[in-house]
Amino acid sequence: MIVVIDSHTLYWWIEESPLLSKKAAELLNSAEEKGANFYLSPVTFWELRMKQLKGQLESRIPITRWPEVIEDFEWMEMISPDTGIWLQAAEMGWKHRDPADRLIAATALKYGVTVLTKDTKFHLEDSPVEAVW
Repeated sequence: MIVVIDSHTLYWWIEESPLLSKKAAELLNSAEEKGANFYLSPVTFWELRMKQLKGQLESRIPITRWPEVIEDFEWMEMISPDTGIWLQAAEMGWKHRDPADRLIAATALKYGVTVLTKDTKFHLEDSPVEAVW
């Protein structure tokens, strides 16, 4: 299984939050042994750092160090948005306007994978991608 991880999912997993669904925790915690792969967009770090700077979240590990932490997980791959992903994010017919979520969705579309997210906007009928939680 290959999925793109939404920002809050990564945050809750790293912070060991009870807000992470049982299914999401199981997928992430058993990724290596089950041969799962997870894609992560760099916009996740931007989104979480912006929330941190606004005082909307705290972290045990500084978010500026998270890319180093992620490097330790061979089953997690950073996928930088190329021009096609940026354009797809801008042009997709989706009512959801959040730029970070649109980039995450466009990444999932490019690679034909699901998004691991609680965000209900990814689970609505007009969502351009499949989502699991």
